[in-house]
Amino acid sequence: MTPKEKERLRIWGKGLSGDIEIRFLATQDTRSQALSKFCADLARFAPKVRVLREEGEPHEVPAVWIGSGLRYHGVPLGTELEPFLEALSNSDQGAACIPRSVRDGLAHITVPAELRLYVSQQCHFCPVTARQVIPLVRMNESIRVTIVDCVLFPEMARSHTIRSVPTLLLDEQFRWTGALQPEELVAVMANRNPAKLSAASLEGLLKDGRASEVAEMMIAQQSIFPAFIDLLSHEKLFIRLGAMVIMEEISGRNPELAAQVIDPLWERFPPAKDQVKGDIIYVLGESGNHEVVLRLEMILAGSYNSEVKEAAKEALGKIHRKATPHDICGEPRR
Repeated sequence: MTPKEKERLRIWGKGLSGDIEIRFLATQDTRSQALSKFCADLARFAPKVRVLREEGEPHEVPAVWIGSGLRYHGVPLGTELEPFLEALSNSDQGAACIPRSVRDGLAHITVPAELRLYVSQQCHFCPVTARQVIPLVRMNESIRVTIVDCVLFPEMARSHTIRSVPTLLLDEQFRWTGALQPEELVAVMANRNPAKLSAASLEGLLKDGRASEVAEMMIAQQSIFPAFIDLLSHEKLFIRLGAMVIMEEISGRNPELAAQVIDPLWERFPPAKDQVKGDIIYVLGESGNHEVVLRLEMILAGSYNSEVKEAAKEALGKIHRKATPHDICGEPRR
């Protein structure tokens, strides 16, 4: 951090009218040290900023969060500092860059949107795009923005073939490089097919406690979204659990729709870890569909560990119970 940046933080901090909280996700990634130092300096030069440290999973990428909708994978210094401070203080300066037509269009966005902006500290065009997309988080809760520093996290840039900045991705399907037309961005967000939502977008909804919205979207579309299968077989337990809650709701309301997970989820079964295998089996049983009986019996007869076999046994029992008709007293008919 340069002396000029430190002085800017002091001046900015003195202008704050109240306390501000940000979250720092620390991981075993060595770049956590750079983000940690930035957060410490931020709190030192602007004492009204309170940094909440959270310990992430070993494989996670360190991040700085502002609220639940704006995430930084990077140290927002250089040209990135001013948009960051505006976002942190909820400044209207960024929002003033949003035309009225765009503001009106935001009201029509109901499908969650995951925006990922790739920047660098030396780019003089990146702050313009940042000021165009960051305020969208405040204007529509369905929009989430992640800002990635290409220099500090080059592997993230490579994974999306980023060759220049600024580059903006929407749900990993749409891309804008260089100057951004906000009207076009909002129009694309408003007219997307929810069935093409990325796993990251669905995961964001689960983390925000909006699992019911995911269930409603799939029921309305009469389709299990392809990315939803990724969540049901995800390596993180809390993501699988959230997806399983959604499946329970769908199974109870629309068994035919629930059956759509059987074949794609079964394809994920062989290479999955045992704990994931057990949860896949649970979902298959939750579907209540007799098409999975033979597959569950194959598991019982196979060389799987006892926990996987126990899960298959319980799933078979659930399917048989759902298939057994009951009279009004709740006793099976003979």
